[in-house]
Amino acid sequence: MADMLDSLETGEHCRLEVPGLSYPLILPWVWLFGDEQDIRIASLNLIGKIRWNQDLGRLLAEQIRKTVPNFENLCLITVVEKALQLAQVVASELGIEDIAVAYNRVKPHMESSRRPVIQVGADSATSGVKFVALYERDINLLISKAPQGLIIIDDVVTTGGTISALIDLLDQAAHFKKLQHPILVKGIFCVAEEGPRRRTLPVPVYSLARLPDPVLRRPGTLKQKPLQEGLWPKP
Repeated sequence: MADMLDSLETGEHCRLEVPGLSYPLILPWVWLFGDEQDIRIASLNLIGKIRWNQDLGRLLAEQIRKTVPNFENLCLITVVEKALQLAQVVASELGIEDIAVAYNRVKPHMESSRRPVIQVGADSATSGVKFVALYERDINLLISKAPQGLIIIDDVVTTGGTISALIDLLDQAAHFKKLQHPILVKGIFCVAEEGPRRRTLPVPVYSLARLPDPVLRRPGTLKQKPLQEGLWPKP
């Protein structure tokens, strides 16, 4: 059964060995096409991977216990949606009941016309240009834990663009609530790091493994199939 599930995606794959994990993660190689360059990456996608999230979340929680003293009083924050399941497992393992979530866009339930919402831009190697946003519930949770600090949970840290935007978002929240000091980030914990980092992050990054380096090509050297060629014909 495990072998069958490992091959649900077609194309070339690579094996990621994670210390402490009894099995390899089978990851598809995927191409991300851009105007300046095309990039091939080993795609670590945790969405819907129940076993992976449970096992990797336990390993991350163990790493946090060893690295961060008094983690019980800290707040966890993640960006939806790729690392949300992972962060929930980490929080459960650490006995933390609530985590803060930065959303990738302003959503209707935030009632942005009536409630505070903070949003900043982000540049991700895998997601492109996007936004991250906090709304009232998460702002108040972060502020309540600000004196103790927080931990950022992510799936993959590549260029550091998403993390930099998240730290900027925290600074905006501290300014909005008129805090005397910025919200202290104790560490960034992720499943894997990947490629060269373009930004210097203000806190250490702790990872379980390292992904293969991305492969770069000039745009247009790899022929793309039109979208309709990959769709099912109409009945």
